[in-house]
Amino acid sequence: MEHWLKEWGKGKPPAGWVIEIIDDTLTRLEGMTKEDETEIAQLNNELTEKFLKKVKPTSVKNYYTCLHKAVRIHFKDKLTAKNSINHPTKGKREHFACTLIDTPDDIKALNLGLQREALDWKQHNVAHIEEPDLIVNRGRELLESAIATYEKEGYASYADIGASLALLVGLRPGEILRDAVLKPSSPYTIILSQGQAKTRGKNRAYEMPTLIEADTVLKGYNILRNTFKADKLNDLELETYKNNLRFQVELNFREIVPTLSRLNGETTVNPQRLRAVYDAIAVFYYCPPQVKDFVYIKAINGHEPTPGKADAAMHYLDYQIGDGAIVSAGGQRQGIKLGQPGVKIIKAIADKLETTDHEKALMRFLSNESQPVVKESVDSDITPEVLGLSPEWVKRLGAVMEETGQTDFKAMVCELVKQEIKFREGLRNRHEGKDFQSMPLSKLKRIRHRDATAEKIRRAFLAIKHHNSHVASERSQRWYINPTSIHKLVGGRFSSITPWCEAHKDEIDSHNQTYELSEGDNRKSVDISEMIEVPEYPMD
Repeated sequence: MEHWLKEWGKGKPPAGWVIEIIDDTLTRLEGMTKEDETEIAQLNNELTEKFLKKVKPTSVKNYYTCLHKAVRIHFKDKLTAKNSINHPTKGKREHFACTLIDTPDDIKALNLGLQREALDWKQHNVAHIEEPDLIVNRGRELLESAIATYEKEGYASYADIGASLALLVGLRPGEILRDAVLKPSSPYTIILSQGQAKTRGKNRAYEMPTLIEADTVLKGYNILRNTFKADKLNDLELETYKNNLRFQVELNFREIVPTLSRLNGETTVNPQRLRAVYDAIAVFYYCPPQVKDFVYIKAINGHEPTPGKADAAMHYLDYQIGDGAIVSAGGQRQGIKLGQPGVKIIKAIADKLETTDHEKALMRFLSNESQPVVKESVDSDITPEVLGLSPEWVKRLGAVMEETGQTDFKAMVCELVKQEIKFREGLRNRHEGKDFQSMPLSKLKRIRHRDATAEKIRRAFLAIKHHNSHVASERSQRWYINPTSIHKLVGGRFSSITPWCEAHKDEIDSHNQTYELSEGDNRKSVDISEMIEVPEYPMD
């Protein structure tokens, strides 16, 4: 058969033993359909056993990922109604093995528990950078010295330039030495147009800040590309050069960059840590105060947007700026260099801020619609773009307006707002006067009314409280009460749960303090819904 490895594409191919397992699995899958539940379960068990003989449970997921990639390649032109299903999250048909053959739930639960513990540890055990300018100046000196040597002698140390760029732009060794393509953008930003590692085959160009002048960074980068030809080196051949770069990082930064001894007994700094140092200093220098640090860090590292998920950037939050540096900056924690000549906000963040401003303007406009008409009325020339809609949504909106004969966008918006108000008033009036406290939970969940929502939240709170006080016998079995734990039991919007918790803060805090509970107590290998069930009828 045509071997799938020929189309593997970017990324390190699997080891020989993994290839053997995948080949055997693909052969067995040829004759299976999605209805062969017993055979599928047996194959999954056998795969897990094979992987566990070679790797730890924490790594099993990676090998299932390799298998899924091989399955997609091998079966891309062989999908039928019998061997394919609709992928639950991608919304397209794939071979059933990409969903039904996967890391077992018990291993997923184990890994999730370990990840949560590690995340909790990271959040409470960070290293503090007390002199960020000292670290940046060391990177500047190292780079400028290499540039001066090149201009005088015609050569420069690739390892010196690489070590400086690891700090000044936070790139990985492989990106610095071979893969990254950097282009100018502004006096203190550059564009990484290609060569980002760990993109799963998706090339993304993005803007990133430089901790010193971008011209100097690009000058060093161009010297490196002119004097160190690594484009034909594979990952294994490049490793020796990476080690030399790592040595220069340790040599130049070990005395001024704090180490993270909590990680594998770490006693010195390395390029991976410098990426986190870069992120912390970039936030301190350039992140607008109203933007969350992890949002900014994800943007400057080229992470794809993942709404509601901050943990994707937590790896880079190992370092924080120390209080001494903040005091020296007049108490400013973020964006201390914004406003200086040549310094600008990167486009990904500026776009977010602009969208937010559009939303605020729209809310002000809609608010004014309900007020008496005065001379200083709001500008009637409101357009779809003021909403911050993407071009696709603007196009769809235009099509709807054309179909319905609408020509006045402002009038259309006002009519929609009025309809929404009437709808919500109808919901409120429909359930007005009902006794929600005596209703069964299953019925409450179907009612969209603020009092019904409040009752659901109250019952979840009482259920956790009862479990902690009368069911759990030790702290490891108890749950910290907060909006997240309540949400996991009864669902609902955090915009409703959080205000309820704030209104009952004293009672919640008192209970949590009685059992000395914190958010860390909720990082268990099982979900709260597996241990606590909110009863159908109220407990009081």
